[in-house]
Amino acid sequence: MKNKNSWAEPYKMKMVELLKMTNNKQRTKAIKGAGYNTFLLKSEDVYIDLLTDSGTNSMSDRQWGAFMTGDEAYAGSKSYYKLENAIQHFYGYKYIIPTHQGRAAENILSKILIKKGDIIPGNMYFTTTRLHQELAGGQFFDIIIDEAHDPFNEHPFKGNIDLNKLDKLVKNMVQKNSICEFGHQCKLSWRATHQHGKFKITQELYKKT
Repeated sequence: MKNKNSWAEPYKMKMVELLKMTNNKQRTKAIKGAGYNTFLLKSEDVYIDLLTDSGTNSMSDRQWGAFMTGDEAYAGSKSYYKLENAIQHFYGYKYIIPTHQGRAAENILSKILIKKGDIIPGNMYFTTTRLHQELAGGQFFDIIIDEAHDPFNEHPFKGNIDLNKLDKLVKNMVQKNSICEFGHQCKLSWRATHQHGKFKITQELYKKT
């Protein structure tokens, strides 16, 4: 789109889904009934769903078209080779293992990269991420800035790693391996992002150890 400042989205919706409107009393009853656990809410009681961004966005007409014409062969599917070629072209990886979701992929990576006793510093954990890391034998350490734990704090980069916490952790490690898990968006801290400069400094700090 040439005019990047346009207020209008450069697409039109192809499909709509009706939602149930709820009032405050109904929402209060629903969340109490779920024990204040958003994972236990019924989707029909949720008007605006911010629990996840996995597979919740609208599909384009080309995506729907590809969905209908895709090759669903059990093996040797041409759709797979299209995916493989795209990943090899844009990311440079020779081998790929398709997974149904990122959580499955992180489980595979954790089993490959993490050994018993490894230290895993990170800028706040995501529930399944930490679980997979610890099931693989690692020990997670939260080294995010303190502001990230305060929901009322309006720090612009609540996903930042606290470099002092990381430096102290690395210096105290004795003959232990460490894999730094750096989330670009910290979902448990209100989708907080981070400063790219902090990521580069973290890389340099790791190179020195």
